[in-house]
Amino acid sequence: MKCFHTHKMLRPEIKPIDLYLFVSLSITLAFLVCNIICHGSLFRQCVLSSSFLFSDYYYHIAGSSDPSVMYSYGDPYSFPPFAYLLYTFLWSLSPYKDAESILNWQNYRDADNALVVFVVYNMALMILLLYCIGQYFHKTGFKHTVLLPLSLLLSYPFMCTSVQRGNIVILTALLLALTWIWIDSDRRIKQELAMLFIAVCAGFKLYPALTGIIYLKRKEWKKAIWLMLYGVAVIFVPFLFFGGLQGMKDLVKTLTEFAVYIDPDKTNTVCGMAKWLGWKLGMNEICADTFAVVVNHIFLAASLLCFFLCSKKWQEALFISGVLVSYLPSNWQYTLVYYVPVLFLFFQEYDRDIRQGKPSDTIWITLHAVGFGTVFSVAFFLLYYRYGFLSGIFTITYLLIGINMLTVIIGFLRKLCRGAVCSS
Repeated sequence: MKCFHTHKMLRPEIKPIDLYLFVSLSITLAFLVCNIICHGSLFRQCVLSSSFLFSDYYYHIAGSSDPSVMYSYGDPYSFPPFAYLLYTFLWSLSPYKDAESILNWQNYRDADNALVVFVVYNMALMILLLYCIGQYFHKTGFKHTVLLPLSLLLSYPFMCTSVQRGNIVILTALLLALTWIWIDSDRRIKQELAMLFIAVCAGFKLYPALTGIIYLKRKEWKKAIWLMLYGVAVIFVPFLFFGGLQGMKDLVKTLTEFAVYIDPDKTNTVCGMAKWLGWKLGMNEICADTFAVVVNHIFLAASLLCFFLCSKKWQEALFISGVLVSYLPSNWQYTLVYYVPVLFLFFQEYDRDIRQGKPSDTIWITLHAVGFGTVFSVAFFLLYYRYGFLSGIFTITYLLIGINMLTVIIGFLRKLCRGAVCSS
């Protein structure tokens, strides 16, 4: 009996992060091997078009060379002016101004040592990623310092989309990751930085401001007011350097135009997926658009409801990140990196052997670890998914969100029933 217990105690632990790393790195390794065998064809199919390599970075670098009239060009200058303070700094390190137009972003990419600045900027982002991991796990082992960042960097959300485009969404996601971990810090300075980071992220992308509702849920009214003041300052003051009132009007016009058209090919958005479904059901254009808008608003309402009902921090992040990733019609697939805070918080919540507890708990944790591992990999086998590669990836995220919505709502209803029974 003693030997049996000793053997049982020595059984190696399998934590969710271990299962995630196995799934993520195994899929990505298979992708790399198969890609070599296929002479690079898989890479071309899974990575965004090379015609726009680093375009989301250099478009904004180009715009920063002429900030007074930048917003008058409309798309692609769709960020709040605070973001262009960063891009102006990066542009000034290797300044270039195209004689013809700031829309010639390729010329800015090829000018002088502009690519050196871009590479160093991305290296700084990777250092920030490692810092985030350190803040979450306080561990320096091979698993956390090498395998975890490697699984992220070689994944579809990073390598194939956000890095390929050079989109600021990576910096935004990492700052949000620090926000989620620091919002409950014992140190006052980190709590203040958490508020500032939400404001900064709103200054980069606007809609991450939604993260601030965490203070409303916790009834921290003073912090909510301070966050609002930070947000107003970050979003509006920089217009003084980027077109003033006219620049503000031009930006609002650009953002409004983005929100009008629903693309059924963008199944990374809920409205795009709903419109695609509407077409499959035989709806005409108007009915499909109406159906898409209704489904999209239901998704937003359900996400916010479950955010306020749930008690686990990683689920709070999941519902908020789901909105950031899939609610706006103009979103692209690189917004998947907004699930990085969710991933880290999930590993924190279930930092134990997945075989502990009930069998249902094991299945629950395993399902999520495998799901996250598939999303944060290059799941090339989804190229053969009946409804398309992008639909396959985001179907996984929709399933994870849907399962957690059901769990939260069922748990809330059970709690209400128990309360009603006790009161009677």
